[in-house]
Amino acid sequence: MSAPLPETNAPDAGLMRVSSDKISRLMDLVGELSLSVSETVQSPDLSGLVLTNFDAAVHRLNMIVREVQDAATELRLVPVDDVFRRLRRMVRELERQTGKSIDMVIVGGDTAIDKLVADKLYDPLLHVVRNSADHGLESPAERETAGKPTQGRITLSAAQVGSEVQIVVADDGRGLSREKILRKAREKGFFGPDEEPEPSALWRVIFEPGFSTAETVSNLSGRGVGMDVLNSTMTALRGRIGVDSTAGQGTRVSLHIPVSLAFLDCIILRLGVQLFAVPIDVVSEIAKPAPGDLLDISAGDGSEMFRLRGNYIPVCRLDRFYGDTSNAMRSTHPDPVLVVFNTSNGSIAVPVDEILDRQQVVMKPLIGRLAKVRASWGCALLGTGEVALVLDCERLGAGVSA
Repeated sequence: MSAPLPETNAPDAGLMRVSSDKISRLMDLVGELSLSVSETVQSPDLSGLVLTNFDAAVHRLNMIVREVQDAATELRLVPVDDVFRRLRRMVRELERQTGKSIDMVIVGGDTAIDKLVADKLYDPLLHVVRNSADHGLESPAERETAGKPTQGRITLSAAQVGSEVQIVVADDGRGLSREKILRKAREKGFFGPDEEPEPSALWRVIFEPGFSTAETVSNLSGRGVGMDVLNSTMTALRGRIGVDSTAGQGTRVSLHIPVSLAFLDCIILRLGVQLFAVPIDVVSEIAKPAPGDLLDISAGDGSEMFRLRGNYIPVCRLDRFYGDTSNAMRSTHPDPVLVVFNTSNGSIAVPVDEILDRQQVVMKPLIGRLAKVRASWGCALLGTGEVALVLDCERLGAGVSA
């Protein structure tokens, strides 16, 4: 008796392999669709017309477009464990080269991340893991003397926090050497001979090009290029880096990366006739300064502080930061609104004329000469047909503190 033929109308629950280029093309088209819808519903040709139920139809259309954007974004998400597994295999080789016993712990490997991000993460993360194995973890004898288990531990963890993915590489080694890093930083002119920087400021110098405290160059470290590569990659991915270290207890390097590189939830700001877009996650609060809250703290260079509930926050005026000579950013409002941003260098306050909207924008990179525009991620195309400059608040904050 022959076996029964499978039902031709049975649902196919299997997976289908699709080129990532096709998915990227779909995301580009979804972005263009979003812009086209916004341009259509905000067309001046509709001005003055009485259209029954038009607002309800527009709301529904915008909701559908947003769902299509989210669905397209999900198509390009992959588990970060694809990257973590490759790093786990490298740890076996690092054990052989360093003579140390290393326990690699992975947490949150099922966290989803944009494939474009995952493809660029392996090499930078490998540099961090190598530093942990080579510099961070002590030899078995040293660990035993210090009362630690002879086997060192490196933990790779990932978790989604809001619209960001947080990836952490942590070890239980000796921690960063403040003395060595500060000595090398003073030699390179990052700090004065008597300056004693805060830990957060000191740890940032390890990401400078060519910075290394290694006495000798090996195939694992010492060239001063690894952390620079990480910093450059994170800048390209619109991410940021945090470092925390405790002597004798270990070092923790955290990477904060947007879940999607195609669409960005932003607040749209206006200063003069220039529009700016700011990722909503970095906005701490929006405040209206009372008389006397804006303080001039210098003689002549225009440095200001904003007093907010007893705290003093540096003020960054965008027209001065960008050296605006066309007066496009000249304020048109006598009473500015201050937007407070959180950065790794601390909070900064930016005066603007108006908060226009909150919307999900389509990101476009700046290319050619425009790629050199300071403190910008790129441009955001708005439904009105206007273009807003997307501010990189990390670099904006670094420019204010410099």
